[in-house]
Amino acid sequence: MAEEPDIVAEVSEKGGVGKTSLTTGLIAVAAELGLRVGGVDLDPRSTLTDELGITDPELSVNDIYYVDPEKPPQDPAQIARKAFVRAGKDWPSNVWVLPCIRKFGNRETDASTGMEFRLKRALWGLRDQVDVLFLDVPPRAGGKIVGSALIAAKKVLIPATLTDDGHDGAVEAMTSIEHYTAPGGLNQGLEVSGIVRSIVPREGEYRQIHQDWSERLVEDFGDLVLPTVIRSYAIREVCRTGSMPITAAPGREAKLLREVYREVLFHTLPHLREQ
Repeated sequence: MAEEPDIVAEVSEKGGVGKTSLTTGLIAVAAELGLRVGGVDLDPRSTLTDELGITDPELSVNDIYYVDPEKPPQDPAQIARKAFVRAGKDWPSNVWVLPCIRKFGNRETDASTGMEFRLKRALWGLRDQVDVLFLDVPPRAGGKIVGSALIAAKKVLIPATLTDDGHDGAVEAMTSIEHYTAPGGLNQGLEVSGIVRSIVPREGEYRQIHQDWSERLVEDFGDLVLPTVIRSYAIREVCRTGSMPITAAPGREAKLLREVYREVLFHTLPHLREQ
């Protein structure tokens, strides 16, 4: 029997805080270790799908969640195996993707019975193909898609910019997570691995307001705030635009980002450091 993969969800209930950047960074450094890595795009904007080099996918996460009321429901595990495709040509061959499409946004109001549980079953179906899965979760407070990710995941990372939105996104994410981890919740074993200060201005652009929000995060969340800081470097946008991993980019900025993504990866999945 295949060992179940690690499943890590990147969650915040505000947009623009670096969820996709963190997801692709973790995918890149995990793949560099030789792991079989999967990215799961749950955001109808499909930013992760684009960055991983996938366009016009034949099947997507929408096919996993959607149940045609006129037909018997299909096994999400079987659909996932068909929808799971290799990342684009500039990504390593050990990176795979469950892509997303814009139509997936319709699932947020889908009343299909048990829809929130279909992702967990789908990822179970991929257990013999990957060692680790990273879920890029959309910023919808208390939504069904977010709920499905929190049911399926084993660990959560919360990226937070040093802004009002970054802080609020972390607070709201923690509120949603508590509904799933509380006694009687749907995923009591879900672990919050940490809050990652993300898209932090470089030293010359770092202001007192950023320091104030950084201190506010520590004040409110304590040791959950990781010491690792992910700064804003232009090379990230270069990689996003070129649909390429940070591990393939040259230069000092790319090296610094690779190092911090590895720190976050090893903190979240410490057994990888031991291996």
